[in-house]
Amino acid sequence: MLIAPFALVLALQSAPDDAATAPIAATVTAPDAAAVGASLEAAVRELLGAQESYVPDNAVGGMPDEKLEAWQEGEAARLEKLRAENGPGVEWPYEGVYRVRSGRRAIIPPGYRVGGTAIVCEALVAAPGLDEDAPRVAAIGRSLEFMASMLDPDDGDAGLAPGPKEGYDVRGWGHAQALSLYVQLLARDAKSAFPTGEQRERIAALVPHLVHCLAVNETRGGGWNYAGGAVSPFMTATTLDALMDARDAGFEVDAELITRALDALEKNRAENGAFEYSGRARGEVAMHASAARSAAAELVLLRAGRSDTDRLHAAVLGFFDGWDELLVRKSQQGTHDPPYAIAPYYFMYGHTWAARAIAALDSERRPALRERLLEHLWRTREGSGVWNDRIFPRSASYGTAMAVLAITAG
Repeated sequence: MLIAPFALVLALQSAPDDAATAPIAATVTAPDAAAVGASLEAAVRELLGAQESYVPDNAVGGMPDEKLEAWQEGEAARLEKLRAENGPGVEWPYEGVYRVRSGRRAIIPPGYRVGGTAIVCEALVAAPGLDEDAPRVAAIGRSLEFMASMLDPDDGDAGLAPGPKEGYDVRGWGHAQALSLYVQLLARDAKSAFPTGEQRERIAALVPHLVHCLAVNETRGGGWNYAGGAVSPFMTATTLDALMDARDAGFEVDAELITRALDALEKNRAENGAFEYSGRARGEVAMHASAARSAAAELVLLRAGRSDTDRLHAAVLGFFDGWDELLVRKSQQGTHDPPYAIAPYYFMYGHTWAARAIAALDSERRPALRERLLEHLWRTREGSGVWNDRIFPRSASYGTAMAVLAITAG
């Protein structure tokens, strides 16, 4: 495992470790290899410390901005106390404004719990030194048990059961992220200590079920969307990538399911290369509005032979050109605010997929863009070593995991 002075990384930050939200640096030099290695170690440490056993809690509504920091400090302390009381955790639930009713409470939906956990596990697998890191292996193992119990076709959580899309429905996000993680775990060297043979068998048995869940959750006309009934590039790119991975690993995936989604995604792209928020693109679409999703959509189209590296390069440049507009919405209250209807949760998503797109470009373009991406990531890295694009302290796990996936892409 790479060991490097963490002070080098912290020198890039001006916020104290206990700051609720780190200030945004105007300019930052791209970190060197030692600083990157140290940041990954710090991220893994923070993620392991944040694993929890979710206890249903109260939803958080809007509040005056001047009260936000105090609430964040109190919420972070509450979560730390719960983790200490409950012992080793099993999950990293993603927290957003959307909740589902359970008795008298509005709780984090199972799709967010499984999806958030899968993303963190994927990041923990991607970070160097997994096989020699017993606490990390144990933490992922606990989460695999949790996910399997939630996704079990016979007695799993009813909120993750297969079925047609119903209104605002985040099941598909959880299914897609779990599928992505499972296929990547199965691709690891069979001689490695993790996953074990028993874990591999259980994971492999769940892959066809997840493919089925995604197939029956398809939107009318092809593709996927957690909100409306038309194709969403955010959901469709993520889901297509996971399904293509499963197909390439030898699992049966309906070719027409993929074709319909690709067709819908192409219709979602405007002439300038921007992608509409949902549905068919009609006329001009502002690239700033599409900055976080264009690289993801273009990358899966390239993978299917329906795009080229020039289009992908343009999408990456669009991400950087629109970064300041994404930054305006980072860690803010609300969701799709004007002028570009950018929700805070697209911030870290955009970095991860821009990094993956950069990794797919030619060797002449990659180095400078890679350095530029690291510079942008380091501008929002908090003093404790985490990233968070939401107001919720719990969602630092998602943000940090997405940063790890961006750093390790390619």
